[in-house]
Amino acid sequence: MDRTSEQQSSGGRRVRLYRCEGVVLRRRDFGEADRLLTLMTDEYGKIRAIAKGTRRTKSRMGGHLEPFARTNLLIARGRNLDIVTQAQVVVPMSNLRQSESAILYASHWAELADQLMAEEQENRPAYLALIRALTSLDHQRDAALTSRIFEWAILAAAGFQPELFTCTGCGRRIEPGENGISFQSGGVLCPECHAREPQSSAISTDVLRILRVISRGDGEQLFGRSVGSATYGEVERILIDYLRSIVERDLHAYRILKGFDGFQEPVTP
Repeated sequence: MDRTSEQQSSGGRRVRLYRCEGVVLRRRDFGEADRLLTLMTDEYGKIRAIAKGTRRTKSRMGGHLEPFARTNLLIARGRNLDIVTQAQVVVPMSNLRQSESAILYASHWAELADQLMAEEQENRPAYLALIRALTSLDHQRDAALTSRIFEWAILAAAGFQPELFTCTGCGRRIEPGENGISFQSGGVLCPECHAREPQSSAISTDVLRILRVISRGDGEQLFGRSVGSATYGEVERILIDYLRSIVERDLHAYRILKGFDGFQEPVTP
């Protein structure tokens, strides 16, 4: 639906309304009874909107605006901030709310989407990646592997995915060997360029292979496959360090997740 479409209000005043599907990435109290929401939507990208009265106990809409739920929304275009006028949960993602570690994983993904996505710019690949990750978590699939798949997908949707097939130093095709990866150059280096780049770190053939599988959109193949925990741990380190270099700040939810007693370390599926 066209975001600028107009509908007649009950008082005769014309207001601009738009419908979309979205996920609440974060929310904070606003005024006496409202909430300010950051939403990732299917058609309009990341937007911020006010949900009026949703902190009141009797609010009918408040229960439909829980973080991480997949929700249909009707939003009015405001002068400064848009206003959520209707909300209806499509998929509540209620299973993931039963686990503290699952909530922390979802919070990590929401933080990444908030940091990497520009406001009011449609990015359907990012939205679909978030929905797939939350659905996987809600179905209680391997959270660590799901996180690696999402981390790559959100980097790609933002245009920051590292180069894995061509040396970012000399342009030669990457072959198995003592290759490296450099966050400064944006991807993998051949052995010769790796040796000349002091800020690069080694990347094993197994880790590069897994990253390539994920980069092709074939990460689902890794569920149930026997892969060593050390290899998955290295994939995690590379993606998290790369994300930190892009957002240029700490990943707060990830840091809390790593310190959580129930944290799920990468394991052999």
